[in-house]
Amino acid sequence: MGSDPYVPRTNIRIHLHEGVTAQAGLLDEQGLLLTASTCSVLIMNISRDGLSFMSGLRFPVNKSYMLDFQMNLAGVAMNLRGHVVWRNIRDNQYEYGIVFHPPNRLRAVLIRMLNQELLRQSPQQYKIHALYRALNHKVYQ
Repeated sequence: MGSDPYVPRTNIRIHLHEGVTAQAGLLDEQGLLLTASTCSVLIMNISRDGLSFMSGLRFPVNKSYMLDFQMNLAGVAMNLRGHVVWRNIRDNQYEYGIVFHPPNRLRAVLIRMLNQELLRQSPQQYKIHALYRALNHKVYQ
C-alpha cells in the first residue's frame, strides 16, 4: 500500500469539489511515455508539492516511474509530473498520492494557480489566501 494519505502535509492542500480531471500517462525514469495512450483521472486535492487522485487503473508505487498529468486549473492548462508515493483502495478504485517534480519556475506558476482556485472556491476565506501569497513570495526569494 503506502503511507497514510490522511497524515497532514507540510503544505496546504486544496480539495477540488467540482470534478477536476486530468489526463495521466505513465513515464519511465528518463521521462519517456511508456504507452501511447493516457487515461482520465479524478483529482481529489492538490498542493504545491503534490496531489491525490482516483483511478480504476493500478499504477506502480515506485520512484522509477512517473506520471504525467495534463490538466486545467484556474483556466490555465498545466502539465505536471511526479511519482506515486502511496496507493490505497477506496470505493472499488485506487486512490494515489503524488509528489511533484516541477522545475522551480513551474512551482511559482502552480502556487499562483492554486491561489486563484482558492479565490474562486472560497472568496471569503482571507487567511488561506494570505498563506498562499506568503508561499508564493517565499518561492521568489
